[in-house]
Amino acid sequence: MSISDVLFNPNGRIGQQNFWIGVIILVGANLFLAWIPIIGWLIWLGLYYVGICVYGKRLHDIGKSVWIHILVLIATFMLTVVLLFMVGGSILAMALNSDGQPDFAAIMSLMGSIFSVFVFPTLIWIGYTIWLGLAKGDAGANAYGAPEVTAAPGAVSTPPSSTPPAQPTVTPPQTPPPGDAPPPTS
Repeated sequence: MSISDVLFNPNGRIGQQNFWIGVIILVGANLFLAWIPIIGWLIWLGLYYVGICVYGKRLHDIGKSVWIHILVLIATFMLTVVLLFMVGGSILAMALNSDGQPDFAAIMSLMGSIFSVFVFPTLIWIGYTIWLGLAKGDAGANAYGAPEVTAAPGAVSTPPSSTPPAQPTVTPPQTPPPGDAPPPTS
């Protein structure tokens, strides 16, 4: 399976190796695009589709639906929103209690909230990715298709042929004609 199939085709199944390659590409692209203003952020939104393709095919390989991935996306989004409200509450508390002196408790609350916004969703994704990357795929075909075919290390892969392999021919043993029989041995 080509890298473009791994990244952009939502159908089928992928094994552990191609999953980890896809995850490394996703993480690298996310880290790179996060530093490019506006255009990078817009392209970053397109990586959601790539993530659905990579994680979805891996879920298919273990016999699960891509909806599990969608549920993880929704759960981490909702957790992030709740944590951002906590950050907003901390900022509001600092503003309302401000008498010109820094409020150490409000600052610590704000730092803890900001830390939580980044850490908790990240831990969920790390755990989910490790679980999915280490899970054994179904050995045979499942509802999502046949397992990904990977060549053994060092093996040369040949494309499948449309013609069936030739059957070996068996020739019957030859018997000499009656006049050419060898003389009996004594």
